[in-house]
Formats: sequence, structure tokens, C-alpha cells
Amino acid sequence: MGRTKQSNTAIFDAGPIIHLDELACLDLISDFEENLIPDTVWQEILSYRPTALEKTHLNLTHLERSYHPGKQLDTMCRLFSLDAGEIEALSLMAEKPNAVFFTDDAAARFVAEQIGFSVHGTIGILIRSIRREMRRPEQVLLILDQIPLKSTLYIKRSLLEKVKTEVRLKFQL
Repeated sequence: MGRTKQSNTAIFDAGPIIHLDELACLDLISDFEENLIPDTVWQEILSYRPTALEKTHLNLTHLERSYHPGKQLDTMCRLFSLDAGEIEALSLMAEKPNAVFFTDDAAARFVAEQIGFSVHGTIGILIRSIRREMRRPEQVLLILDQIPLKSTLYIKRSLLEKVKTEVRLKFQL
């Protein structure tokens, strides 16, 4: 599948929902028309960060039916040992290839990119918030500083510093 025009639909793995809620930034997904969460992902969020799912203004849609990967996707998911939530989310992406997939899992991201899906993570959502004028660059820098302190998101310190440097350069801070 090749890349096609993106819709205003987001499909989530658990990580970005959990991490954005830990950083008090879950509102950054409020401008998507649809925020779709497959059942296995929903249950994972419910286990680790149930308060995130209580934010009704975000249009979080719990998709209670099961999603199963096609043959190519199933092979890639097995090859990269993806968990059930990631497999369900990617299977849903196969049904809605114009959506944006949000995950912080490197293997899930790689699989999504190989298939041609648009994929981003928590950091991408934070950077997007500047472009969408939901946060000022200075605010995003402060949030990025809080990741190691307030979030369970694992990101190498060197990569985090690189992101912060790029924000400073791009926005002349």
C-alpha cells in the first residue's frame, strides 16, 4: 500500500494515550475528528492509566470488536513480536489506511512504515501541537523536559536533547 491523503482519524496504541495523560497533555489529540482505540489497547490503558479514558471531550472511541491482520501484516507482526494491542491497532489501520497511527513502540512503528501507514508517537504529537497552535514552542520545551520526570515514556536522553535542539532552532528560541 502506498501513502494516500491522511484523514482526520487517529488510531492509537496505548503508549501515546498513557504518556500524554501522564504529561497532562492528552488534550493535544482533541482536534482529531475520530480517536479510535481497539479493544485490546483500551483494556491496556484501563489497566495502566484508567483516568485517561475518562476524558469525554476527546472523542475517544472504544472499538469493541476484534480486528485481525491480513496475511502480510500477520507475518510482519509475528516477525517483530508485536503485542496484541499493536496487532489490533495495525489491523484497524489496514481497514482505514488514511488514518494516522500513533505508537511509541519502535517495532510497531517500523511495521507500520513498511506497509506505508502514516505513523507518529508521543513526541510527534507534542511537535504537532506547535504547528496546530495548541501549545507555544516554549511550552513544548517545558513538557519535553518533564518526560523523564513525569512520564513512563522511554526515550534516550540524547534523542530527547536532539528534539529540544531542533525545536529551539526551528522556532528561533
